Amino acid sequence: MPQEDTSSDAARYGQSMRILALISVGHALSNFYVLSLPPLLPFFKNDFVVSYTLLGTMLSLRTIVSGTLQMPIGFLADRIGGKRVLIGGLMLMSLGFGGLAFAPSIWWCMPLMALFGLGLATVRPSNYTVINASIPPTWIGRAFGINMFAGHAGRAIAPPIIIALSALWGWRVAVLVAAGIGIAISVGIISQWRIVRDDATGKRKDPGPGIVAEVRMLASKTAFLFFLFYTLNSLSNNGINSFSVAAMTELHGTPLGVASSALTGYLVASAVGVLAGGFIVDKTSRHQLVASIALIAAAALIALIGAVSLPLVLLAMVMTVTGIFQGMLRPARDMMLRAVMPRESFGKAVGMVTTGAAIGGTASPIVFGWILDHGEPQWVFYIVGLGLLAVAATVLAPKEKVGAAD
Repeated sequence: MPQEDTSSDAARYGQSMRILALISVGHALSNFYVLSLPPLLPFFKNDFVVSYTLLGTMLSLRTIVSGTLQMPIGFLADRIGGKRVLIGGLMLMSLGFGGLAFAPSIWWCMPLMALFGLGLATVRPSNYTVINASIPPTWIGRAFGINMFAGHAGRAIAPPIIIALSALWGWRVAVLVAAGIGIAISVGIISQWRIVRDDATGKRKDPGPGIVAEVRMLASKTAFLFFLFYTLNSLSNNGINSFSVAAMTELHGTPLGVASSALTGYLVASAVGVLAGGFIVDKTSRHQLVASIALIAAAALIALIGAVSLPLVLLAMVMTVTGIFQGMLRPARDMMLRAVMPRESFGKAVGMVTTGAAIGGTASPIVFGWILDHGEPQWVFYIVGLGLLAVAATVLAPKEKVGAAD
């Protein structure tokens, strides 16, 4: 009998890992596409004879479509199932991205970017819905961590790969190759259709809560606190990603190469941190404590960079440790959200908070750009630190489990 149990556990583990691998590769692909576009902009500028302002408008269109549709896609994922939404989204992303290869002018790129943004909007709500339904609870933290690590990996490998492919065969062929990979991944998920589970309310005799109850749930204090969490954390994290190098060079005279290396250390450490955080949250139920420690430590370290001119080696070390704490935060964040939201409404909850992340990411360049324009680079680090402390306050604020009927 024990042998049968062990065999059953091994089979279930293997099945869960296959599902997680497919979902994570899809997440990596979406981030690969997003980070493949910036290196292609010079090619677009030369071929289409347009300004960078117009190219920036094209990228903004993708962001607006994706950010606006996160919550409706979350409702759809909960209704018809995350796997259907995910496959459709990957197909739309691949078609939108691949269609750029045939665009005769920038104006053809605009609807393709909107299509790409629609596909991109499906990734988080559908990913989290499938993981929540398909992965055993004892492994869910690690699953969140691995999925996020895959996203980091997709972002990291995109620029060198798309540039290398463009150098070999031209940017249009490079785009087609990337699009073909996306379609192949979609086919791979379809091939595992039977083992991929979700919580689609449309499949159940009980259709789940009505739209009024669901909207009331998303308007609850608990949901708002998580929305605020994602908004402020995104604003702070984007401040580090986009403006820490400029702030370090202006504030302390840090050599550009050293500042860039420090940021690279932060990003790599953040990817490692999500893996470590996934294991940690599976070993403890005190997810608020894990998140609070990570946030307060990261806030103190990033503020230190603004307050003190650190030796270059120590500066790189502080940025790296900050990245580890920021990475550790994310699985704990997702476990806290999972703990208070109804399982059948997890997709729409993820869609809502991801909208908050999009708002924070949109506001971040304006806030930190204004700070640098006014000659106060130290406040880049202070505002990031204060933002992380505000996020910690949302973590520590009392929350109740949200019910659809609340």
